[in-house]
Amino acid sequence: MSEPAMSEIAMKPIHELAPLIERREVSPVEVTREALARIQALDGRLHAFITLRAEQALGEARAAEAEIAAGGYRGPLHGVPIGIKDNIAVAGWPTTNGSALMTDHVTDFDAAVVERLRGAGAVVVGKNNMHEWAAGSGTNPAAPFGAVQNPWKAGYIPGGSSGGSAAAVSSSLIFGSVGTDGMGSIRMPAAYCGVVGLKPTYGLVSRFGELPPTSSTSDHLGPIAKDVRDAALLLQLLAGHDQRDPTSLRSEAKDYTASLEQGVQGLRIGVPQNFFFEQSTAEVQDAVMRAVDVLGSLGAEVRPVSIPSLQYMPLVGAAAANESRAFMLPFALQGPHTFSDQSIWERVITGEFVRQPEALKAARLRNLMRQEFRAAMEIADVLAMPTIVAPAFPIERQGDLPAGFRDPVSLTTALTYPFNLIGMPAISVPCGFSAEGLPLGLMLAARHWEDDLLLRVAYAYEQAATGGYQAPPIANEI
Repeated sequence: MSEPAMSEIAMKPIHELAPLIERREVSPVEVTREALARIQALDGRLHAFITLRAEQALGEARAAEAEIAAGGYRGPLHGVPIGIKDNIAVAGWPTTNGSALMTDHVTDFDAAVVERLRGAGAVVVGKNNMHEWAAGSGTNPAAPFGAVQNPWKAGYIPGGSSGGSAAAVSSSLIFGSVGTDGMGSIRMPAAYCGVVGLKPTYGLVSRFGELPPTSSTSDHLGPIAKDVRDAALLLQLLAGHDQRDPTSLRSEAKDYTASLEQGVQGLRIGVPQNFFFEQSTAEVQDAVMRAVDVLGSLGAEVRPVSIPSLQYMPLVGAAAANESRAFMLPFALQGPHTFSDQSIWERVITGEFVRQPEALKAARLRNLMRQEFRAAMEIADVLAMPTIVAPAFPIERQGDLPAGFRDPVSLTTALTYPFNLIGMPAISVPCGFSAEGLPLGLMLAARHWEDDLLLRVAYAYEQAATGGYQAPPIANEI
């Protein structure tokens, strides 16, 4: 049997590539060269990377190859090319936050997640492009490092702020990436780009080395991957307590891949009857309900649930507005010109007018939401709902938002943000395509610390419905 071509290797998920590397049927150097060649060929159109360190990546790949040859195989990430969102520190590399103001900002340490990736022998090839200051959904045509393009349709948003990560994974430029998720910035771009995005339980993955602006109460780090098993492999590596992060919590060590194939027989799938479906387009609703039907056909019990306080979500954002934007205030006071996306300036300045009584009311609403989600999870094991309101739309879309949405951020994060405020683990899995051929996403959420159960349900759906990673046409052009 002939060996697979390198272009075929590039399209594989990590869990299929890793055994080939372990058995030395494929060289980490060859895989890294192929990744770099794909980036060279396609990233001029996708703008998925800000920084690329080809020689350093090849050096790491050579070291991995030598170590594996000597019997020192470290595990499924050893020798595998990975990307890092550009608001996460990598020692000696610029960490720009997607802002022209930070072009020369070189960090002198590795973030905790980068330390873990390096410890596993992963090859960090570059820093992924992102919406400026992690404060948008890829809708800025004037982005300082180029507007990231949706790999399924040029000129359309990739989602954000981890848009470069999702576009790069979707196009098989890299095998996975680590993103950040403050309002949906892992799950939403994963849905728009047709890949898997996991926001773990709050406190499970260290935020040490994630640069501001951040929220200490709603920001998460997690994987963007080609399929659910890869997301589980990456979470296995990234999860764990870190005393350098005051929001990192101690939890029971788990094997997040161990229960993937146990199925959903007897599990209770809760379908929210308010908020999520009410705001979604008809084709999104239909796709997600078909996904729920698949879970039902696999033996899960589908139950209706309700979280009434979600109707007040537009008011709850005030609870974190000042904290998450405080870092940007000195820039904002210099005027709108300091941001290429001037809507960020508007949001920072507006946040300064939030009065303390209003913020306290929003915090109380947030607590009420926590109570209602807890009650819902007493009658359901996992919740199922749409990740996104509608399919991707043109990057330059202006003033054409559905009723009830004040800006693109409120539209794209409408359904994902509640789980940042609550801290429950949530994942987006591809669940079909729109009439235009654009990906749609099924979002699943589980109780705190039940990330393994969440991945198990996501895997059962994925295997029954799609079989795993589906490549956009651009990925097959080389």
